[in-house]
Amino acid sequence: MENNLPDCLVLKIEEYFIDTKKLDMTIYVLYDQKEKQFIIRGKRSDEKMDSAAFSFNCKCSEYLQDFITFIISKKNLWSYTLYNYDNLPDSSNDADYDFFYKYDSKVYELTSYEPGTFDLIELKSYLRTLKNVFNCYN
Repeated sequence: MENNLPDCLVLKIEEYFIDTKKLDMTIYVLYDQKEKQFIIRGKRSDEKMDSAAFSFNCKCSEYLQDFITFIISKKNLWSYTLYNYDNLPDSSNDADYDFFYKYDSKVYELTSYEPGTFDLIELKSYLRTLKNVFNCYN
């Protein structure tokens, strides 16, 4: 992240089983302006065991959408929430899944959409927004 970058958009995508409406996966996606890459932090929701959090980086939005549609079923319900964090660490490496989970709050929420069916055009639009909408004031 840029030094003292005061605002950063973060997209949370949640996957819900279509039949039970139970949460299956949560990922947070942001774009690191300094490193010029997307950052993914995620975790499966499993009632039977504590799933491990995961992290990936990606330079290309097309590869990112391929990865997201690989780990989240297009047949399940997708929910989107856009956050504006003003408290991210200076390095995106320090913003892990636990950080986003801890600060997952309406305080940072810009908008949220109820679970609906997958739409690739919608996903592409949200990923473009992360990359191209940023704030560089101090």
